[in-house]
Amino acid sequence: MIKPFKYNPSNPNREPIPINEDYRYIDSWDEHHVRMPCSTLYTSKNGHLRWSIICQLLCDLKRKCDTHTATVEDLKRTIENCVECHYNMDCLEHLINEIYSNEQRLYFMSTVLSNLCSLALNVDLICSRPPPLLRIRSNRSITMSQRQAASLLACAFFCLFPYRTGSKVKKEYESFQNPNFNTLYQRGSIQKIEKLKCILHYFERITRKMPNGVITFQRYVLSDPFTPKWSKSTNGLIPMHLTTAKKIEDIDCVLQVDFANKYIGGGVLTSGCVQEEIRFVICPEMLLSLLVCEVLKPNECIYLIGCERYSSYKGYSKTFQYNGDYIDTKLKDNWGRKWSHVVAIDAIFYRDRSTQYNMKSIKRELIKAFAGFHTYGQTSDHAFSIATGNWGCGAFNGDRQLKAIIQLTAASEAIRPLIYAAYGDKNLIESFYEVYDYLIDQRAKVRDLYCYLDQYCNTRSRCSLFDFILRTPVSSLGS
Repeated sequence: MIKPFKYNPSNPNREPIPINEDYRYIDSWDEHHVRMPCSTLYTSKNGHLRWSIICQLLCDLKRKCDTHTATVEDLKRTIENCVECHYNMDCLEHLINEIYSNEQRLYFMSTVLSNLCSLALNVDLICSRPPPLLRIRSNRSITMSQRQAASLLACAFFCLFPYRTGSKVKKEYESFQNPNFNTLYQRGSIQKIEKLKCILHYFERITRKMPNGVITFQRYVLSDPFTPKWSKSTNGLIPMHLTTAKKIEDIDCVLQVDFANKYIGGGVLTSGCVQEEIRFVICPEMLLSLLVCEVLKPNECIYLIGCERYSSYKGYSKTFQYNGDYIDTKLKDNWGRKWSHVVAIDAIFYRDRSTQYNMKSIKRELIKAFAGFHTYGQTSDHAFSIATGNWGCGAFNGDRQLKAIIQLTAASEAIRPLIYAAYGDKNLIESFYEVYDYLIDQRAKVRDLYCYLDQYCNTRSRCSLFDFILRTPVSSLGS
């Protein structure tokens, strides 16, 4: 979505520009692109151009912001009139009217909200064309400037993306997330308030100073020729570091794993508040993946590259809280992207925990992990480490020991060092270290790990997987 751009550290204020000449908007109103609110083909039931109506409403709201007369009721009415729908916005109203201080409320309702109006009003000039959709089975990427991301997120703030919300969802979007913020505004748990604090803080930060970097969303499909033959692999185990002291997002210069939902972002704009949802609200540019990414298939993953972090937090799930500003000091690559590489891989949700101990499920998880860890287009010598942890082991009911061995197997096949960060989970880390040390001593290969998994499922042993491995020498596997 930008012209070719090379970041120059000696000129850090240079900003990428839209790909079209003279910021001229070129529309694509079809199933392969985001249907934009500024399209001339977006019309109301009576044939009126929706964008001209939206622009008038946003201009009216901006005038009130600029004269310090805008209220939350004005904001609510503007959103509802823009989308011709009534929304419950109790969380948004409560945050601004009851939780914000007078100073915070005045600054948001005047300066920040005015800037959001401008970003949404100018989305056709800032973006200059609709983002393409990253559909199932497509190896594609989208690269955009952080200003373009801000403009698209401003549209999501005003719930402007057509045919993505509630009863108005078109069939072509049934396998996509809703990127509009209307569900986050609805009455709900205190965690929704805390997530809103993070997102509104992002809007405050870009109002004070617009970032001038670049971000990329990339969909990758693991094709059959690259699917490993696990039972025959002679790859040895990769180096692994285990820690309870750091969270995945705090480990620099690695590929960080997002414990994703197959619908990327999971419940970030509803009630969800675990690893993926927290990561997306402290790095709100990641929310744009909801706009462009179709549901993930078992052999697919999504890379989110360059997304900046803006918020600190404390707690997790029901104890999650916004905890102030965060200054992301990561360096930029040659494209102008923050050195932040995240891969979204979705684990299976097990309603019945016992169903995960079968090889069909395990093969699926191995392929999913390998799709995310695989160094396509690179030699293993240039692959940086993977930072992961208890993937799929919280709300998805995965067995921590089983997922640990699956990820060790996939990373070893991909020949990428592993940093296993199970924050605060001392028992898992200590027991995993014992098993890893034993496997190294036994000179285990990938095929041996696969054989352990196969035999553990077939014997239906009552002991844990780690105990099964420690009791079973590699020489007895017959792999």
